[in-house]
Amino acid sequence: MKYFLLVFFSVLVKISYSQTLPFEGNMTWNVTVDILDANATDKYKKETLKEDNSEIDETILELEQQLNDPEMQYLLLENPTIKSTMQKKLRELKEIRSANQYNFENAFFPSSLQMSFKNNNSFTRVDSGSIAKLTGNILYLNNEQTTYFIKDATKTYSSVTDSAVVNSLEHLVSLVRTTDTLIILNYTCIKYILTTKENNQTETSYFWVTSELPALNHNAFRALGFPTGNIHHEAFMQVHGIPLRIEYIENGFNFKMEVSNIAVKILPDNYFTVPADYSKTNYGF
Repeated sequence: MKYFLLVFFSVLVKISYSQTLPFEGNMTWNVTVDILDANATDKYKKETLKEDNSEIDETILELEQQLNDPEMQYLLLENPTIKSTMQKKLRELKEIRSANQYNFENAFFPSSLQMSFKNNNSFTRVDSGSIAKLTGNILYLNNEQTTYFIKDATKTYSSVTDSAVVNSLEHLVSLVRTTDTLIILNYTCIKYILTTKENNQTETSYFWVTSELPALNHNAFRALGFPTGNIHHEAFMQVHGIPLRIEYIENGFNFKMEVSNIAVKILPDNYFTVPADYSKTNYGF
């Protein structure tokens, strides 16, 4: 399903407020993905690749039709420069499509990602993996209560407000706070189990949450939750703390993500702005 593209980002948490100044700095996550069902993962990759290449394929088809059209060929004979430009563009598009195929087969998910925080805002950068191109980077602006998905490759962005219902088909089954604990970066974390249901398919995710980082704004983590469905926001509002480890199984993948470093750092304001020369598109991947 299309909302899975950011399934490993499916987190929203509620942090107890304190008089502490908002945290400013970076949080680094290490990502590991194991294949549990090769047939399911191959099917998902092919569907995602087809969606990713749809615009490229349409442009390739249009150029090929123009180059092969008898009337167009006559015009191109009189304008060899235009023909050469069209042929060059066609080659470039086919090279991009081939590169996409290679990346999907060899580097589908990123090995790490980084969240940056300032003034209760967050910016999540995905630097590698084919998914990075599909989702873009994720910006949450607290004052606007809006999440932006920014794609540098196409210089476009889309947005979703906090009140939006992204996936109306998903339903909460249960959210269970266990007694299991885990120490991550010297912070004590409590294990939660989230069970949801969509189209008669039940899915379970696990996350470990700490309440020992009160300077982080809970809304800043909305950037990680919207792409997988609004239900995650409703569920995680019941959780006190922030996630330091997430596990999720879907489409044959076993995904694990864990925070490896939290560093205080002064960050420039332009980390948390939408580039002025980017064009707005409809939300979706």
